[in-house]
Amino acid sequence: MTGLSAGFQDVVFLGWDAPIWAAVVAACIVAGVVRGFTGFGFPLIVVTSTSLVIAPVEIVPIALLLDILAGVRMLPSVRQDVDRRGVSFLVLGALPAIPLGAWLLSSLDAETMRLAIGVMVLIAVLIIARGFQMVRPPGRPLLTGTGMAAGFLSGTMGMPGPPVILLYLSSPLPVATLRATSIAFFLFSDLAALAAMLWFDIITETVFWRALVLAPIVEVAVLGGRHLYGIADPTHVKRAALVLLTVLAVVAIAKSLL
Repeated sequence: MTGLSAGFQDVVFLGWDAPIWAAVVAACIVAGVVRGFTGFGFPLIVVTSTSLVIAPVEIVPIALLLDILAGVRMLPSVRQDVDRRGVSFLVLGALPAIPLGAWLLSSLDAETMRLAIGVMVLIAVLIIARGFQMVRPPGRPLLTGTGMAAGFLSGTMGMPGPPVILLYLSSPLPVATLRATSIAFFLFSDLAALAAMLWFDIITETVFWRALVLAPIVEVAVLGGRHLYGIADPTHVKRAALVLLTVLAVVAIAKSLL
């Protein structure tokens, strides 16, 4: 009976126990609100927080699928603000880097990935927090290089955000352009990373079912974030997000080392 009960529970919970589901749902709600408000940050928050309790290879493809859903829903409403030239060069840089990142995700162990995620997030947060600013909009070489870094992180960790966010937050372009361009590029990079992960058998049937369960929760959270856009003070949201990501990055690094 014990074996049957365990098997039934494994089917119902899709291989995760209740505490893991609670952690993942909580992370998706927070990340969904941030995604709806800013246009970015969903995989960054979900992967960084949940990789503390499960292997990154389990959550990265789920975060990717959910981020694609959010991007498809959000892009039509912001397409007029997209920096099309910027997106073109970001895509040019990302294309060759995404498959390499997906191969590494399928090859590296969980602790190595957890350490890499924590270090990468912490570096990005520190640079953004210091308020680095560019005098003029980024040119082609910087855009292409940023696309390469974002593509590599997309394939490896499902989070292309930090290089692109850092680039546009430090540029003189309007906040609306940052939000719209991020949404457009992340949708492309997510779709390309999805294809690469399917090729390397990272995305399984269980991954799809877990993403399907989480999708309605994320949809509601993103809608809430979109409602906040234009109401809440972006400075306060940015500061809170940076504090949250700093804590998660430090904990991830500590856990991987200890």
